Amino acid sequence: MADLYLDMTAGVWDCEVSGGKVREINADGTDGVGEMKQRIAIALKTHRGEVYLNTTLGLPWTTEILVKAPNLSRIVGLARAYILTIEGVESVRQLEIGLDESTRQMTWTVDAETLAGVTGPFKVTA
Repeated sequence: MADLYLDMTAGVWDCEVSGGKVREINADGTDGVGEMKQRIAIALKTHRGEVYLNTTLGLPWTTEILVKAPNLSRIVGLARAYILTIEGVESVRQLEIGLDESTRQMTWTVDAETLAGVTGPFKVTA
């Protein structure tokens, strides 16, 4: 199985194309830590119900995260449990949420142990 590589630098999330081919990240260990960071970042940004083939995937963004008074400890618990369902993730060593109220951006700081190694900590902005 392979995933498309997304360039996460500067928040662009673009596919990398070289020589007319889209770069992939392989599940066989090639670029394994990068693959796991990407999988975790995508999981955190997925809204529950967004994936029409499986509407149970994703975090409850509309019902629990993007609400007037979000319960941050509950959100961290939900996100931690969801990250642990990702294939290859063994444990979540750190998961913190930061919120910049002026820009209305949420930043997740994640550090996980995976089959490919330790991922971080790294930041995901949503």
